[in-house]
Amino acid sequence: MRKLLFTLALLAFMAPAFSQEGSMPVNESRSYEELGLMHVTDQIGDFTITDSDGVTWNLYEQLDAGKTVFLDLFFTT
Repeated sequence: MRKLLFTLALLAFMAPAFSQEGSMPVNESRSYEELGLMHVTDQIGDFTITDSDGVTWNLYEQLDAGKTVFLDLFFTT
């Protein structure tokens, strides 16, 4: 009985890994706008910001290093 339950549990966890795989065609020639993305360097100029730990970050330095930059700006009142 344990082997049966283990096998069923294993199949249940593996099923999502194979579902929908390859169902959407990949088109590398789509633009940022078509994908719903924004090309940062087209919209925002270079800036430097200091985080809550006191570390200074420069946008273009991070992009030149090949890193992906995600800005999460918020404020409190």
